[in-house]
Amino acid sequence: MTAPIEPTPRQSPAAAECVAIPSARQADRLTPARRFALIAATHSLIDIFPIFFTSLMLVFQGRLNLSAQQETIIYMLTPIFSGSTQPFFAWLSDKFDTRLCGPIGLALGATCIGSIGFAQNFEQLIALQILGVIGTGMYHPIGVALAGQSGMKFLRRGRTQAIGLFIAAGMLGQAVGPQIATRVSNAPALGMEHLAWLIIPAIIAAIALHNLTRRMPHRHDDHRARRASFDHAESRRRWFAIGVITAQNALRFTSNVGMFVMFNVWAKSKMLAHMPGAPEAKIDESGAAMAAKLASAMTIGMGVCVLTVGWLVPRGREHRPLWLFSLIGAAAMASAGYIGDWGVEQFGVGALGVLPMAVMIALTPIGFFATFPVATSLAQRLQPGHTSLVSALMMGVGWAISSLAPIVAMAFFGGVTTKEAPLLSDARVNHGFLGFAALIVIAGALTVFISPRLVQRAADEH
Repeated sequence: MTAPIEPTPRQSPAAAECVAIPSARQADRLTPARRFALIAATHSLIDIFPIFFTSLMLVFQGRLNLSAQQETIIYMLTPIFSGSTQPFFAWLSDKFDTRLCGPIGLALGATCIGSIGFAQNFEQLIALQILGVIGTGMYHPIGVALAGQSGMKFLRRGRTQAIGLFIAAGMLGQAVGPQIATRVSNAPALGMEHLAWLIIPAIIAAIALHNLTRRMPHRHDDHRARRASFDHAESRRRWFAIGVITAQNALRFTSNVGMFVMFNVWAKSKMLAHMPGAPEAKIDESGAAMAAKLASAMTIGMGVCVLTVGWLVPRGREHRPLWLFSLIGAAAMASAGYIGDWGVEQFGVGALGVLPMAVMIALTPIGFFATFPVATSLAQRLQPGHTSLVSALMMGVGWAISSLAPIVAMAFFGGVTTKEAPLLSDARVNHGFLGFAALIVIAGALTVFISPRLVQRAADEH
């Protein structure tokens, strides 16, 4: 009898498996950390653009001879069209399991907003604004869903920390955006037309984003089984909690957008007081530069908040921060105007005089943005099969409602338009800071309608 023939290495199933495993790993060389880094980098890039409209508002006033109503429209259009379209694009991403809204939104937003320097009139400007911010709205729901899904696989604090880092990357873009916009616009050899050069790196980044995330999951791996485990009452409780968080974010984002209105009003009022007889164009340029510094200070504060909150708030312990952070941020916002007035009175309108105001402004995001990673991470865990949709509710609905911020500011000013508000007394201008701080307090108070036990149960939904 002949001895049995031993399988050759080529025939051995074990050997074949050993060959197959490295091949699969080679086909997917990108780790979750590298994917996350790419997503965060594109968030930094896309968030440079929308802030151009508020940073250059005083320049637009002189260049396009804007009326008070047109100025208010520009303030309102970004949150309306960026926010209200987000739920649709989020539903599209979840329904068809696609990531296309990310790269398409990045390319569209950068192309349109980067071209605002070529606008010859108000109508052309708002056409570019509407298309551009629709693009940024397309990007954000799938972006934050991808960030949460990839970051939870390698970060110690999981989704909250991942979303915090993702938002912090956006804050970097928002901090740089006003400086780029005002420096390019005011430079003698440049001008707003040269903002179009930013379109090129954005297109390259959009292509890279598509190539590296098109097959990447953006929902929980077992989201169908998790969703099926919820009975009707549990599902209703979870959606109700998401609704409360959405209402909180709407109030918080209204105050956030309201701060940009307040920066322009407060800065121009100081320039009018300290530059008597100066040409209107010079006052507008100086006021825009001061407002840009305050916007950057707030954005830096936003970035610090979302970077640290992921370490401070563990899963299942989100209830207390939602109201405690609100009170801290509201206190900083309410006192910002008074402290800012003192700084300018003591040291003038230079960097040292603006510093006290900038410090207080940097603390205000504790009330409206330190809560964002906490709320979004919680919402994604409450509905693991709808991560894009709940992300859109956390961002889009709130941003759409925040379009009312200029109108709300006018109410705080006693019915005076934002264009005329710099002529008001310091005390009357500061009513705006006090009013927006009150909205933050109300947002924190709504936490009473969220069940702490439900928050604790959702901690298991990684």
